[in-house]
Amino acid sequence: MAHNFAALKQQYPAVISQMKPVFNAHEFILELARQNQTLYVEALYSYKGGNPFQAVHHLLADLLNESPQVQRHGYDPDSPDIWTKHKGCSRWQKI
Repeated sequence: MAHNFAALKQQYPAVISQMKPVFNAHEFILELARQNQTLYVEALYSYKGGNPFQAVHHLLADLLNESPQVQRHGYDPDSPDIWTKHKGCSRWQKI
């Protein structure tokens, strides 16, 4: 079952406004989740049969492409994810 991410997406402007001028997707997702725990857990739960963190985090990062507040600013090859594993992710710059 696909989750409706509209409620989380509505939180993007407020979270982006609090981020550093340049940030990466892992940093953004961590802050989005911290500030919107119920919405975040609901999104994870909707993907409970598979790999919920990977699925939800991928979708949340992709939604940054739709934000008029940021533009893609390269790739961060070594960033700790929510589990502190170092992985690559997109980097973003505020406009």
